[in-house]
Amino acid sequence: MTKQLEGPAEDIKRLQRCINDLVGILALPAIWTGAQASQIVGTLNDSLLLMLQLDLIFVRLRGSSGEAPDPIVRFAPTWEPTPQPQELAAAIEQWLGSDSQKWPAAIRKSFRGREICLVPLRLGLQGEFGAVVAGSQRVDFPQQTEKLVLSVAANQAAIGLQEATSRSAQMRVASHLDQLVAQRTAELAATNEELMKAFDVDTETRPVLTQVEMDRVRPYARVRQVQLGEILYRPGEVGVPCFILLSASLEIVQPTIHGERLVFNLCPGMFTGEAGMIAGQRTVVQARVMQGGEILELRPEELRTLVARDAALSKILLQAFILRRLMLINRQLGNVVVIGSRHSADTLRLREFLGRNGHPYTYVDLDSDDTSRNLLDRFAIAVSEIPIVIGNGTMVLRNPSTSQLADCLGLNDNINKGSFHDLVIVGAGPAGLAAAVYGASEGLDTLLIESHAPGGQAGTSSKIENYLGFETGVSGQELATSATRQAQKFGAKMALARAIVQLRCQRRPYELVMDDGTVFFARTIVVATGASYNKPTTVTLERFAGRGIHYGATHLEAQLCEGQEVIVVGGGNSAGQAAVFLSQTARKVFMLVRGADLAESMSRYLIQRISGNPSIELLCNSELAGLTGENDLEEVRWINKQTGQVRSVPACHVFIMTGASPNTDWLRGRVALDEKGFILTGRDLPLAIDSDRNPPWPLSRPPFMLESSLPGVFAVGDVRAGSIKRVAAAVGEGATSVSMVHRALAEL
Repeated sequence: MTKQLEGPAEDIKRLQRCINDLVGILALPAIWTGAQASQIVGTLNDSLLLMLQLDLIFVRLRGSSGEAPDPIVRFAPTWEPTPQPQELAAAIEQWLGSDSQKWPAAIRKSFRGREICLVPLRLGLQGEFGAVVAGSQRVDFPQQTEKLVLSVAANQAAIGLQEATSRSAQMRVASHLDQLVAQRTAELAATNEELMKAFDVDTETRPVLTQVEMDRVRPYARVRQVQLGEILYRPGEVGVPCFILLSASLEIVQPTIHGERLVFNLCPGMFTGEAGMIAGQRTVVQARVMQGGEILELRPEELRTLVARDAALSKILLQAFILRRLMLINRQLGNVVVIGSRHSADTLRLREFLGRNGHPYTYVDLDSDDTSRNLLDRFAIAVSEIPIVIGNGTMVLRNPSTSQLADCLGLNDNINKGSFHDLVIVGAGPAGLAAAVYGASEGLDTLLIESHAPGGQAGTSSKIENYLGFETGVSGQELATSATRQAQKFGAKMALARAIVQLRCQRRPYELVMDDGTVFFARTIVVATGASYNKPTTVTLERFAGRGIHYGATHLEAQLCEGQEVIVVGGGNSAGQAAVFLSQTARKVFMLVRGADLAESMSRYLIQRISGNPSIELLCNSELAGLTGENDLEEVRWINKQTGQVRSVPACHVFIMTGASPNTDWLRGRVALDEKGFILTGRDLPLAIDSDRNPPWPLSRPPFMLESSLPGVFAVGDVRAGSIKRVAAAVGEGATSVSMVHRALAEL
């Protein structure tokens, strides 16, 4: 039978695969930066085996590369049993010989009863770094496109191995020098540590300004005389100035029912304040004069002006403010006490809200504190009223909502109701935060409204390792906190624990109605409300909400899971990051994925982390089948959809990360949405839309790239139809939207 010729469509597909493979091969040097020779070869083998669907890949390195002469071999999963590497090495050396200059372009041999076509390639011009041999049982192997991919891969690997060899030599020299100075370095470090203890000065948390630096502050501040014992501010006050000490000294304390807790002392040259000051929030500590003298008083608006104009002082002040807030959190030196139980869903809800908003608090666990439990019993406080929240030592709340807690702490005291703004951003995920930073820094009166906490879904990510500029990774919490402080530094205001429920768009300025009835007026709007996690339909999750069902993996959840078996449901990057993070504390992580593998939905670096982690068991083609427990979650069952096998494990924690749906219910009928509810923007907007379902575009000009069907209303991040679901992409859209906001404002 004659073989039918493949049509043009197959040729195009083959060429496209070749292009994709070449792009992947050319990207490998970036991954190999700083890698050892064995890591380079391992990545090369895995990539070629997957790209070309090979049956085997064999590499032998030269001794000059610093590696052992043992071969590195990968076999396709179809090899059962897997041959020994040395057996294949002996066969290849017999077939090809030692002179690489005489190697054929391809050779077909029988190995273990299989006909294999082998393609040998030198690593280096003369094979100075070794050789790689690719093998396949296919009759048409190798095709021209496959030869090209193999040749480029061998060349890229040779370049990487040359750099690894040079780096290895440099490291040996550096190691020798390090040994010579190690002892002296240790002695100097010990001496510096003793000096720091002697002077009791933390140069980062309590830096001392020079005379020149204080002189740069004077034009923005006024000189004030203070007396011994004078209280400069107390917990719960709003709009407190920043005080720079010229000749006075202060002590910073936190009043409690048991007396005062010393936070730290400040001497001349130091200054007061922490991160809440930039945000316009209430103070959580008290400042008392211990030695009378002169101080510089810098009011909040003057402080923001100084920070915006003096980059050097801005760095000193903001770094100290942030470190002081972290210190208050770590030492539980806040103005709020949460009395609850680790088995209470509402306790977890409030602790997560405080933690993600970076607010220091003291936690009392009723499961381990008998005194507090007896006190609550004496006052007949029911289980449904837990947790108890004590704010500012005076206000007592029983199982408050997050908005009630935010009001108690004064998180929104700096927001004027009914105010008018150039730009209102709805949603403080990465896209919304980026829009706030760029909008405020470019002089727009910017308000950011967030229903829960900054960071969105990304804020719950334990570690984002592929975000540009963070080679060791960054947690979603860290990224969100830094972006929030940055936006507030430029003057952006933020309303927390408040949701927008209605958009009134009959006329400009637009009106945004919050869940408490407050109305804000906006000349332009950026919608960055993101998406909410979808919930599996095979089980009912509501019964165990907050009692074992989680939708984010932060340090708080990791502590709850210590030494236990947990389940992560989902096959995307968020699920992969959660599984890797939880494996650090959990005894075992079961990862349930509905698909056949992770290749289509997860970044390669995460797949490698998961496959190489003995604490993670990946279960593809699997979904939840049942949840049981008397009060809290106690047992989890799942089913393999291919085999029908049902498996159950005792587990108290399940993490749901299974895709998302847009948060756009409040926009229906106001802006054009696609069939799934995502906001249509720019070129995706037809100029004439079915008015019965979506409003038409009203202007003669075409909409801007990120503009919705409502002029001056933009959509960025996950809520936008067609957006790329990556943190970096969301940040880029948020920043880009501000340039379009300026153009929209110019039309008014």
